[in-house]
Amino acid sequence: MKIKILLVEDELDLRENLRDILEINEFEVIEAEHGQEGLEKLLALSPDLIISDVMMPVMDGYEFLEKVRSIDQYANLPFIFLTAKVEKCDLRRGMETGAEDYLTKPIQAKDLLSAINIALNKKWNRDSWLQQKVQEVLLEERNIKYHELRTPLFGLMSLLQILKDSLGILSEEDLKELLDKAIISADRLNFSLLNLSRYQNIEKAEPERVWIPSVKSMITKRLVSNDKKIQHSLIGLDFGCWFDIKHFDFIVEELVSNANKFKDGDLINIELSPSKIKVSNNQMILDTPQQIVPKAFSQIRRKYFEQQGLGLGLYLASEYAKKNQGILKAKADTDLRFCVELILPQE
Repeated sequence: MKIKILLVEDELDLRENLRDILEINEFEVIEAEHGQEGLEKLLALSPDLIISDVMMPVMDGYEFLEKVRSIDQYANLPFIFLTAKVEKCDLRRGMETGAEDYLTKPIQAKDLLSAINIALNKKWNRDSWLQQKVQEVLLEERNIKYHELRTPLFGLMSLLQILKDSLGILSEEDLKELLDKAIISADRLNFSLLNLSRYQNIEKAEPERVWIPSVKSMITKRLVSNDKKIQHSLIGLDFGCWFDIKHFDFIVEELVSNANKFKDGDLINIELSPSKIKVSNNQMILDTPQQIVPKAFSQIRRKYFEQQGLGLGLYLASEYAKKNQGILKAKADTDLRFCVELILPQE
Protein backbone atom coordinates (compact mmCIF):
# COMPACT_ATOMS: atom_id res chain seq x y z
CA MET A 1 0.00 0.00 0.00
CA LYS A 2 1.36 3.40 -1.01
CA ILE A 3 2.11 6.07 1.58
CA LYS A 4 -0.41 8.91 1.25
CA ILE A 5 0.90 12.47 1.36
CA LEU A 6 -1.35 15.50 1.67
CA LEU A 7 0.25 18.34 -0.31
CA VAL A 8 -1.14 21.79 0.57
CA GLU A 9 0.20 24.54 -1.70
CA ASP A 10 -1.57 27.50 -3.34
CA GLU A 11 0.97 27.94 -6.19
CA LEU A 12 -0.29 25.62 -8.92
CA ASP A 13 3.03 25.23 -10.79
CA LEU A 14 4.95 24.36 -7.63
CA ARG A 15 2.23 21.99 -6.46
CA GLU A 16 2.23 20.13 -9.76
CA ASN A 17 6.02 19.92 -9.76
CA LEU A 18 6.08 18.51 -6.22
CA ARG A 19 3.26 16.13 -7.05
CA ASP A 20 5.25 14.73 -10.00
CA ILE A 21 8.34 14.19 -7.82
CA LEU A 22 6.29 12.38 -5.19
CA GLU A 23 4.37 10.21 -7.64
CA ILE A 24 7.57 9.20 -9.46
CA ASN A 25 8.81 7.96 -6.08
CA GLU A 26 5.59 5.96 -5.63
CA PHE A 27 3.82 8.13 -3.10
CA GLU A 28 0.07 8.67 -3.37
CA VAL A 29 -0.60 12.43 -3.45
CA ILE A 30 -3.68 14.30 -2.19
CA GLU A 31 -3.74 17.96 -3.25
CA ALA A 32 -5.21 21.05 -1.57
CA GLU A 33 -4.89 24.77 -2.34
CA HIS A 34 -5.05 26.10 1.24
CA GLY A 35 -5.32 25.04 4.86
CA GLN A 36 -9.11 24.88 4.99
CA GLU A 37 -9.26 22.52 2.02
CA GLY A 38 -6.32 20.61 3.47
CA LEU A 39 -8.20 20.14 6.75
CA GLU A 40 -11.26 18.80 4.93
CA LYS A 41 -9.17 16.31 2.94
CA LEU A 42 -7.24 15.32 6.05
CA LEU A 43 -10.47 14.32 7.80
CA ALA A 44 -11.84 12.56 4.73
CA LEU A 45 -8.74 10.68 3.50
CA SER A 46 -6.41 10.22 6.53
CA PRO A 47 -2.96 10.77 4.93
CA ASP A 48 0.29 9.44 6.40
CA LEU A 49 2.15 12.78 6.16
CA ILE A 50 1.44 16.44 5.38
CA ILE A 51 3.53 18.85 3.34
CA SER A 52 2.19 22.38 3.58
CA ASP A 53 3.07 25.88 2.46
CA VAL A 54 3.17 28.55 5.17
CA MET A 55 1.70 31.59 3.39
CA MET A 56 -1.68 30.69 1.87
CA PRO A 57 -5.11 32.31 1.51
CA VAL A 58 -8.19 31.31 3.56
CA MET A 59 -6.13 29.45 6.19
CA ASP A 60 -2.34 29.75 6.43
CA GLY A 61 0.03 26.94 7.30
CA TYR A 62 0.42 27.79 10.99
CA GLU A 63 -3.33 27.82 11.61
CA PHE A 64 -3.66 24.63 9.60
CA LEU A 65 -0.96 22.95 11.71
CA GLU A 66 -2.67 24.05 14.94
CA LYS A 67 -5.97 22.60 13.70
CA VAL A 68 -4.26 19.31 12.81
CA ARG A 69 -2.58 19.02 16.22
CA SER A 70 -5.87 19.75 18.02
CA ILE A 71 -7.30 16.49 16.65
CA ASP A 72 -6.20 13.56 18.85
CA GLN A 73 -6.06 11.16 15.91
CA TYR A 74 -3.45 13.33 14.16
CA ALA A 75 -1.36 14.46 17.13
CA ASN A 76 1.52 12.30 15.86
CA LEU A 77 1.08 12.91 12.11
CA PRO A 78 4.32 14.05 10.39
CA PHE A 79 4.09 17.65 9.15
CA ILE A 80 6.62 19.42 6.91
CA PHE A 81 6.48 23.13 6.09
CA LEU A 82 7.37 24.73 2.74
CA THR A 83 8.45 28.36 2.92
CA ALA A 84 10.25 31.01 0.89
CA LYS A 85 12.32 31.98 3.95
CA VAL A 86 12.58 30.97 7.59
CA GLU A 87 12.93 33.55 10.34
CA LYS A 88 13.89 32.34 13.80
CA CYS A 89 10.51 33.35 15.21
CA ASP A 90 8.70 31.46 12.42
CA LEU A 91 10.84 28.39 12.97
CA ARG A 92 10.17 28.46 16.71
CA ARG A 93 6.44 28.91 16.18
CA GLY A 94 6.24 25.96 13.81
CA MET A 95 8.36 23.64 15.93
CA GLU A 96 6.45 24.49 19.10
CA THR A 97 3.20 23.61 17.34
CA GLY A 98 4.62 20.33 16.08
CA ALA A 99 6.22 20.76 12.66
CA GLU A 100 8.78 18.09 11.78
CA ASP A 101 10.84 20.16 9.33
CA TYR A 102 11.06 23.28 7.16
CA LEU A 103 12.02 23.12 3.47
CA THR A 104 13.04 26.39 1.86
CA LYS A 105 11.91 27.17 -1.69
CA PRO A 106 13.15 26.42 -4.34
CA ILE A 107 13.00 22.78 -3.22
CA GLN A 108 15.37 20.10 -4.44
CA ALA A 109 13.95 16.63 -5.01
CA LYS A 110 16.60 14.95 -2.85
CA ASP A 111 15.93 17.34 0.05
CA LEU A 112 12.19 16.72 -0.20
CA LEU A 113 12.56 12.94 -0.20
CA SER A 114 15.10 13.03 2.61
CA ALA A 115 12.80 15.15 4.81
CA ILE A 116 9.89 12.79 4.12
CA ASN A 117 11.91 9.68 5.03
CA ILE A 118 13.24 11.28 8.24
CA ALA A 119 9.76 12.42 9.29
CA LEU A 120 8.22 9.00 8.60
CA ASN A 121 11.00 7.24 10.50
CA LYS A 122 10.46 9.54 13.48
CA LYS A 123 6.76 8.73 13.44
CA TRP A 124 7.37 4.98 13.23
CA ASN A 125 9.83 5.21 16.12
CA ARG A 126 7.31 7.20 18.19
CA ASP A 127 4.55 4.73 17.34
CA SER A 128 6.76 1.80 18.27
CA TRP A 129 7.73 3.41 21.60
CA LEU A 130 4.11 4.30 22.35
CA GLN A 131 2.91 0.80 21.54
CA GLN A 132 5.55 -0.63 23.85
CA LYS A 133 4.43 1.66 26.67
CA VAL A 134 0.78 0.78 26.07
CA GLN A 135 1.64 -2.92 26.24
CA GLU A 136 3.55 -2.36 29.48
CA VAL A 137 0.58 -0.55 31.02
CA LEU A 138 -1.88 -3.22 29.84
CA LEU A 139 0.36 -5.98 31.16
CA GLU A 140 0.71 -4.21 34.51
CA GLU A 141 -3.07 -3.74 34.73
CA ARG A 142 -3.68 -7.40 33.89
CA ASN A 143 -1.15 -8.42 36.53
CA ILE A 144 -2.77 -6.13 39.11
CA LYS A 145 -6.26 -7.50 38.40
CA TYR A 146 -5.03 -11.10 38.35
CA HIS A 147 -3.11 -10.62 41.59
CA GLU A 148 -6.01 -8.94 43.37
CA LEU A 149 -8.50 -11.63 42.39
CA ARG A 150 -6.16 -14.58 42.85
CA THR A 151 -4.78 -13.61 46.27
CA PRO A 152 -8.06 -13.72 48.25
CA LEU A 153 -9.28 -16.73 46.26
CA PHE A 154 -6.09 -18.64 47.02
CA GLY A 155 -6.35 -17.65 50.69
CA LEU A 156 -9.96 -18.79 50.84
CA MET A 157 -9.19 -22.11 49.19
CA SER A 158 -6.25 -22.72 51.51
CA LEU A 159 -8.29 -21.96 54.63
CA LEU A 160 -11.14 -24.20 53.53
CA GLN A 161 -8.68 -27.02 52.86
CA ILE A 162 -7.17 -26.60 56.34
CA LEU A 163 -10.65 -26.69 57.85
CA LYS A 164 -11.50 -29.84 55.93
CA ASP A 165 -8.26 -31.58 56.96
CA SER A 166 -8.60 -30.48 60.59
CA LEU A 167 -12.17 -31.56 61.33
CA GLY A 168 -12.22 -33.27 64.73
CA ILE A 169 -8.73 -32.00 65.54
CA LEU A 170 -8.93 -28.23 66.00
CA SER A 171 -10.66 -26.63 68.95
CA GLU A 172 -13.79 -24.55 68.48
CA GLU A 173 -11.74 -21.41 69.09
CA ASP A 174 -9.21 -22.35 66.38
CA LEU A 175 -12.00 -23.20 63.96
CA LYS A 176 -13.63 -19.83 64.58
CA GLU A 177 -10.33 -18.02 63.91
CA LEU A 178 -9.89 -19.86 60.59
CA LEU A 179 -13.49 -19.18 59.60
CA ASP A 180 -13.06 -15.46 60.37
CA LYS A 181 -10.00 -15.36 58.10
CA ALA A 182 -11.91 -17.22 55.37
CA ILE A 183 -14.72 -14.67 55.60
CA ILE A 184 -12.23 -11.80 55.26
CA SER A 185 -10.78 -13.38 52.10
CA ALA A 186 -14.27 -14.00 50.71
CA ASP A 187 -15.31 -10.41 51.45
CA ARG A 188 -12.21 -9.06 49.72
CA LEU A 189 -12.86 -11.20 46.65
CA ASN A 190 -16.54 -10.23 46.61
CA PHE A 191 -15.64 -6.52 46.93
CA SER A 192 -13.26 -6.73 43.95
CA LEU A 193 -15.82 -8.57 41.81
CA LEU A 194 -18.52 -6.05 42.72
CA ASN A 195 -16.27 -3.16 41.72
CA LEU A 196 -15.46 -4.86 38.42
CA SER A 197 -19.18 -5.20 37.80
CA ARG A 198 -19.73 -1.54 38.69
CA TYR A 199 -16.92 -0.54 36.32
CA GLN A 200 -18.36 -2.58 33.44
CA ASN A 201 -21.80 -1.01 33.95
CA ILE A 202 -20.79 2.54 34.86
CA GLU A 203 -21.94 4.00 31.52
CA LYS A 204 -25.41 2.50 31.98
CA ALA A 205 -25.79 3.56 35.60
CA GLU A 206 -28.73 5.96 35.88
CA PRO A 207 -29.04 7.75 39.25
CA GLU A 208 -32.34 7.79 41.12
CA ARG A 209 -31.87 11.09 42.89
CA VAL A 210 -33.87 11.71 46.06
CA TRP A 211 -33.71 14.40 48.72
CA ILE A 212 -31.25 13.53 51.48
CA PRO A 213 -32.22 15.90 54.32
CA SER A 214 -29.14 15.27 56.47
CA VAL A 215 -25.75 14.54 54.94
CA LYS A 216 -24.26 14.32 58.43
CA SER A 217 -26.69 11.56 59.44
CA MET A 218 -25.85 9.55 56.30
CA ILE A 219 -22.12 9.79 57.00
CA THR A 220 -22.58 8.90 60.68
CA LYS A 221 -24.70 5.89 59.72
CA ARG A 222 -21.99 4.68 57.35
CA LEU A 223 -19.27 5.13 59.99
CA VAL A 224 -21.29 3.16 62.56
CA SER A 225 -22.08 0.31 60.13
CA ASN A 226 -18.45 -0.04 59.02
CA ASP A 227 -16.93 -3.28 60.33
CA LYS A 228 -13.75 -1.47 61.35
CA LYS A 229 -13.88 1.10 64.10
CA ILE A 230 -12.71 4.21 62.32
CA GLN A 231 -11.25 6.98 64.47
CA HIS A 232 -12.55 10.19 62.97
CA SER A 233 -13.42 13.82 63.50
CA LEU A 234 -16.70 15.02 61.95
CA ILE A 235 -17.17 18.79 62.04
CA GLY A 236 -19.09 21.48 60.19
CA LEU A 237 -22.68 22.42 59.48
CA ASP A 238 -25.15 19.83 58.29
CA PHE A 239 -27.03 20.28 54.99
CA GLY A 240 -29.23 18.37 52.55
CA CYS A 241 -28.80 17.46 48.90
CA TRP A 242 -30.34 15.61 45.97
CA PHE A 243 -28.44 12.39 45.31
CA ASP A 244 -28.84 8.71 44.53
CA ILE A 245 -28.66 7.03 47.96
CA LYS A 246 -26.69 3.98 46.76
CA HIS A 247 -24.22 6.19 44.93
CA PHE A 248 -23.86 8.48 47.94
CA ASP A 249 -23.33 5.52 50.26
CA PHE A 250 -20.67 4.06 47.94
CA ILE A 251 -18.79 7.38 47.70
CA VAL A 252 -18.77 7.93 51.48
CA GLU A 253 -17.69 4.34 52.13
CA GLU A 254 -14.88 4.64 49.58
CA LEU A 255 -13.57 7.97 50.86
CA VAL A 256 -13.70 6.99 54.53
CA SER A 257 -12.27 3.48 54.03
CA ASN A 258 -9.54 4.75 51.72
CA ALA A 259 -8.53 7.47 54.19
CA ASN A 260 -8.52 4.97 57.05
CA LYS A 261 -6.48 2.43 55.07
CA PHE A 262 -3.66 4.82 54.21
CA LYS A 263 -3.73 7.28 57.09
CA ASP A 264 -0.56 8.10 58.99
CA GLY A 265 -1.93 8.82 62.44
CA ASP A 266 -5.00 8.16 64.52
CA LEU A 267 -7.69 10.31 62.93
CA ILE A 268 -9.31 10.92 59.59
CA ASN A 269 -11.01 14.28 59.32
CA ILE A 270 -14.43 14.81 57.78
CA GLU A 271 -15.47 18.42 57.31
CA LEU A 272 -18.89 19.61 56.14
CA SER A 273 -19.56 22.98 54.57
CA PRO A 274 -22.43 24.11 52.33
CA SER A 275 -22.70 21.57 49.48
CA LYS A 276 -19.26 20.08 50.19
CA ILE A 277 -17.81 17.10 52.03
CA LYS A 278 -14.06 17.06 52.62
CA VAL A 279 -12.26 13.94 53.84
CA SER A 280 -8.57 14.32 54.72
CA ASN A 281 -5.83 12.37 56.44
CA ASN A 282 -2.10 12.47 57.07
CA GLN A 283 -0.22 10.15 54.73
CA MET A 284 3.34 9.07 53.84
CA ILE A 285 2.89 7.88 50.24
CA LEU A 286 3.06 11.17 48.32
CA ASP A 287 6.02 13.45 49.01
CA THR A 288 5.01 16.49 46.92
CA PRO A 289 1.79 18.54 46.69
CA GLN A 290 -0.19 17.47 43.61
CA GLN A 291 -3.59 17.05 42.07
CA ILE A 292 -4.83 13.47 41.72
CA VAL A 293 -6.97 12.55 38.71
CA PRO A 294 -8.95 9.38 39.46
CA LYS A 295 -8.36 6.75 36.78
CA ALA A 296 -9.58 3.19 36.42
CA PHE A 297 -7.12 0.51 37.59
CA SER A 298 -4.77 3.19 38.86
CA GLN A 299 -3.13 3.05 42.27
CA ILE A 300 -0.78 5.70 43.58
CA ARG A 301 2.84 4.53 43.51
CA ARG A 302 1.80 0.86 43.57
CA LYS A 303 5.37 -0.21 42.73
CA TYR A 304 6.51 1.17 46.08
CA PHE A 305 3.47 0.59 48.27
CA GLU A 306 1.54 -2.68 48.21
CA GLN A 307 -2.16 -1.88 48.15
CA GLN A 308 -5.23 -4.06 48.20
CA GLY A 309 -7.88 -3.54 45.56
CA LEU A 310 -8.16 -3.09 41.83
CA GLY A 311 -7.65 0.67 41.84
CA LEU A 312 -11.28 1.29 40.92
CA GLY A 313 -12.77 2.81 44.08
CA LEU A 314 -11.83 6.47 43.65
CA TYR A 315 -12.57 6.32 39.92
CA LEU A 316 -16.05 4.88 40.51
CA ALA A 317 -16.71 7.46 43.24
CA SER A 318 -15.76 10.21 40.78
CA GLU A 319 -18.03 8.79 38.07
CA TYR A 320 -20.98 8.42 40.46
CA ALA A 321 -20.45 12.02 41.55
CA LYS A 322 -20.62 13.21 37.92
CA LYS A 323 -23.79 11.23 37.28
CA ASN A 324 -25.40 13.04 40.20
CA GLN A 325 -24.23 16.46 38.91
CA GLY A 326 -21.48 16.62 41.51
CA ILE A 327 -17.69 16.84 41.33
CA LEU A 328 -15.04 14.82 43.14
CA LYS A 329 -11.55 16.32 43.52
CA ALA A 330 -8.47 14.71 45.08
CA LYS A 331 -5.06 16.13 45.94
CA ALA A 332 -2.09 16.08 48.25
CA ASP A 333 -2.17 19.59 49.72
CA THR A 334 0.74 21.83 50.73
CA ASP A 335 0.93 20.04 54.11
CA LEU A 336 1.00 16.71 52.23
CA ARG A 337 -2.37 15.73 53.62
CA PHE A 338 -4.43 13.62 51.25
CA CYS A 339 -7.72 15.47 50.67
CA VAL A 340 -10.79 14.41 48.73
CA GLU A 341 -13.65 16.85 48.24
CA LEU A 342 -17.13 15.89 47.10
CA ILE A 343 -18.85 19.00 45.79
CA LEU A 344 -22.58 18.36 45.70
CA PRO A 345 -25.14 19.95 43.37
CA GLN A 346 -26.82 23.08 44.70
CA GLU A 347 -30.56 22.97 44.12
